[in-house]
Amino acid sequence: MRRATIPAPTPLASATERGSGTMVLVAGSVGTGKTTLLADWSGELEQRGGHVGWASLDREDNDPQVMAKTLLGAVRAAGAGAGPTDETVPSMVGHAFVTWLVELTRTAPQDTWLVLDDLHLVRDPRCLDLVEMLVRWAPSHLHVVVGTRSEPGLHLARLRLEERLVEVREHDLRFSLDDTRELLSRHDLTLEDEQVRHLQELTEGWAAGVALAAVSLARGRDADAFLREFARSDRAMSGYLVEEVLSSLDESTRDFLLSTSVLDDLTADLGAAVTGRDDAGALLDALSADNAMVTVDRVGTPTYRYHVLLRSYLGAMLEAGSVGGAREVHARAAQWYAAHDVPGQALRHAEAAGDLDLMSDVIHQHALHLLLDGRASDVEAAVRTVHAGDPVMTAVAALASLDLADPEAARSQLTSLVTQPGSWFTQAPSGDGAPAVDPAMLPLERLLAVGLRWLSFVGEEPARHPGPDDRMQESGSSGAEQLAEGLAAALSSTFTTWSGEQRARGRGLVPHSHTDLTLLDELTSGDVLLGDGRFAEARTAYRSALATARAAGHPLPALQAMVGLAAAAASLEDLVDMAAWSERALAESEGTPWATSPRLLPAHVFAGWAAFNVLDDATARDRNRTALELLGVVESMMTEGTASLTRDRAVSDGEVEASTGALSTAARGLEQLGRLARMLEANLDLLEAAEQPGIRQDVVDRVMAGARTAGHVTMTPRLAVGELARAHRIVLLAGFPRLAHEIEQLSKEAPGAAAEVVTMAAVRHLRAGDDTAARTAVAPLLAPAPDTGSGTQALRVSVTVHLVAAVVAHRNTQPTVAHEELVAALTLAAPQRALRMVLEVAPEVSDLLAAGAGRFGELEPFARELREHVRATSDVPAEPLLDVALSSRELSLLRELPSLLTVAEIAEARAVSRNTVKTQLRSLFQKLGVGSRRDAVAAARRLGLL
Repeated sequence: MRRATIPAPTPLASATERGSGTMVLVAGSVGTGKTTLLADWSGELEQRGGHVGWASLDREDNDPQVMAKTLLGAVRAAGAGAGPTDETVPSMVGHAFVTWLVELTRTAPQDTWLVLDDLHLVRDPRCLDLVEMLVRWAPSHLHVVVGTRSEPGLHLARLRLEERLVEVREHDLRFSLDDTRELLSRHDLTLEDEQVRHLQELTEGWAAGVALAAVSLARGRDADAFLREFARSDRAMSGYLVEEVLSSLDESTRDFLLSTSVLDDLTADLGAAVTGRDDAGALLDALSADNAMVTVDRVGTPTYRYHVLLRSYLGAMLEAGSVGGAREVHARAAQWYAAHDVPGQALRHAEAAGDLDLMSDVIHQHALHLLLDGRASDVEAAVRTVHAGDPVMTAVAALASLDLADPEAARSQLTSLVTQPGSWFTQAPSGDGAPAVDPAMLPLERLLAVGLRWLSFVGEEPARHPGPDDRMQESGSSGAEQLAEGLAAALSSTFTTWSGEQRARGRGLVPHSHTDLTLLDELTSGDVLLGDGRFAEARTAYRSALATARAAGHPLPALQAMVGLAAAAASLEDLVDMAAWSERALAESEGTPWATSPRLLPAHVFAGWAAFNVLDDATARDRNRTALELLGVVESMMTEGTASLTRDRAVSDGEVEASTGALSTAARGLEQLGRLARMLEANLDLLEAAEQPGIRQDVVDRVMAGARTAGHVTMTPRLAVGELARAHRIVLLAGFPRLAHEIEQLSKEAPGAAAEVVTMAAVRHLRAGDDTAARTAVAPLLAPAPDTGSGTQALRVSVTVHLVAAVVAHRNTQPTVAHEELVAALTLAAPQRALRMVLEVAPEVSDLLAAGAGRFGELEPFARELREHVRATSDVPAEPLLDVALSSRELSLLRELPSLLTVAEIAEARAVSRNTVKTQLRSLFQKLGVGSRRDAVAAARRLGLL
């Protein structure tokens, strides 16, 4: 098959300028399509008018005389002169022969290409010297193309320095998805995209593997069934591997490959531990040098890897030969990985070995490490396999359940931990009065505290700290249950500083276990503090978690800590930190398994809002689109009824309150993220629909549906007020002042919302042209307030009230006051680069910025940036819209009016009475300001509703 992605070479200009030829190296393992590629190139080079001489080398060419004849034959095949007879060649071997050979090619009128395939079979230094001299002395019209499985014994570094070398390596020879599809199509095979991707992953783009799969599939085999067993049982595949790879190796090397085939990657030390061979490193080096489907990564400690098809075939051979032997190899690998602190691999191999004791040891020593690396499902499965009823296993099982979003299982496991007879908590105390603890085990009291704190965050109801009287009054509570509840109350404190005594009892742990427990403690503390509205403390916990994660080399917890820092910053209106941490988390996740993980949903949401705040709407849309996709994934995983309770439907306050009363803090946080993402979507839709009133109406409907339930589903009152403030701004920008007033009334119900409500009303009055009402509203907020210790005003409130005062002064020809108030607003907004917050208050802000140009002092750069973005935030409506939104029923009825249907026919079609339709028509006419059906249709078309 012709490889369009690897075109035939052309002479390098850099080589021609030096008066030298070009060398092309094609190096790849067996079956990568080197020979086929060289053949394709030969045909293409001849079509261009070049001369091609081909030599297929073999082991006989390790004789200098034979090698000389082979090279001469290639030159003659290219049509370069007659030269001496075969009998005269041997006496010319060496410098003289190569000099004469080069001179012989000078008679060729065109470029001459000598193709030397399978150079890896030539090991004799004298023979390689012939090729080396030919390449070094080649004139500008003579080019040498070498095909080899291993590194040729030529001075490639010199050729690279002289810019005479073209290299095609293993990664270049791998089939792309398009190459795989083309090869399959040549066999009249049409596979589903997912099946093609599966074949591509299975073969890793190995040309021989794809070709053999195509041959087998062409015989009519079921694609899915074939792909499941390919390489393990396919005769063509196994035959190829035996003939082309394994048959050339001695028995001891084949045994080494067989034993180490259970390993994904291996080092020399690991290979020696598994096989008992001290020469494992030298053997692996030789295998990788020969490109026997063994590759090496020499960054740091050399790490070797077998091609997946070879490893799969050898693994099947190992199992078929002796199940016991395979288990013994797995057990050795598990012991090596455990000793070198690679718990994921240790657990996997221990499970494959069926060694329950070893699995138990790995869980006891490394469970938290695995949890922090996102391996909760592996831990949960291992605990289920090994579980012997000991307390550590129970505690680990609970933490795994929590990470897998199964709080009910965790609740049951934590309760059993403190109630089961003979458990750690019910044992008789030791001599010092403390429960007897194995010093080699994790501190169970701390494990329990972390588990309970975590459960309080993700459980079905908010954390509760019952008092003694409450517990004693519960009917039917047994002594064990009271003990469990008492422990929960005592140990669910947040971000606890553990005593020196407890730290001392942790001695004997493996080096990282204490750090892992501290990191898990810090992360769960940050989550609980964030959910409790203690944002500054949450930020402290997350910063501590990030430092611990960095020091311990845990990338996933580091990402989670950065996401938490972004969330805390967003809650504190620290827009700069929100943008920095969210973008940093997304940047550091690139190239990791978590790049598209739902764990990064908050980072996408906050990054979207950060971009929106600085008027980068394209980035905001892109980030938010990803957030909405991840949100869909997360919500599909949630138990029905715990998320999206208010999405896509209007419900009464009572219904929402009843439905959400038992929501956990985590579920409320997810709902809050969803609402933030959909609010940003509404903002962006509104900006894009400036000339489409119908879409603006839809945006306002969506925003109002969320605003009417905001107080019941957000995590904290502060977040609820922030959401309502954003909704208020949207409906005002869309031209619905009455709905803005409704949002103000809704906001009054939220604790601590007084300043926000006043600010909302002031902006509404300002946009309505009522300067007196606007000035009266903000006056109390502008006056210096006594220090009550209640905290500062929200950034949004502080900036907005100064801007309202500035616009009112501007309208009343008070330029000095207007400029002073504008400067006060910019002084607050500039450190947070709150561009949109400034520009969307009122259109006159842009006039004030223009009038004050050059008079803002150190704020001038920020003011200049605002002026450059003025157009991006011009008011959306081209003309006033309805000041009250139509209901969904009214919009539906409005679409029936242009038809010739009578009221009776409309009622029948809608399965309602005629009186109901008449009532809806009266309401519709009143909102449109019309008195007839014809006028209603005309008004609706004018407004873009039809």
